[in-house]
Amino acid sequence: MLIRLCRSEDEKDWIALNREFMLFEIAEDSLWNGTEKTPDYVFQNTFREALKNADLITLLIMEKDETPIGFVNLMTIYSVWAHGKALIVDDIFIKKEYQGKGYGREAMAYIEEHAQRNKYKRVQFHSETTNPGARKFYEALGFTATELYFYVKYLG
Repeated sequence: MLIRLCRSEDEKDWIALNREFMLFEIAEDSLWNGTEKTPDYVFQNTFREALKNADLITLLIMEKDETPIGFVNLMTIYSVWAHGKALIVDDIFIKKEYQGKGYGREAMAYIEEHAQRNKYKRVQFHSETTNPGARKFYEALGFTATELYFYVKYLG
């Protein structure tokens, strides 16, 4: 599997993968209902803005035999608790037919190496309580769950 930074020509693949991911999330948790109706131009604007702000957002695409099989959306914050940059894994998705083949482990290893190379102090993310498979996967990789609440208020 190849993991690489997204390029402008990846826009359609990134949008298609993000839509597939959203359908999975909606099936698992009603919190995200309505996002499946997001028009393409919103995704296009998000993708293009992310590419312009590479210091804050990193978009990765995963390919197997030159076929896009997944993506990772990363965000950078400065953490006073970590005393430096923290890398947030905002989304990670691998198409269902490619799951269970080690690609998730490979992607997480890539994320950790990327964080170390770029002097991040911490890698963090959240996992829905409705996704016990994800929690089991992350714990097997050595991540520790911390109980907290994720509050959301959409503005406009």
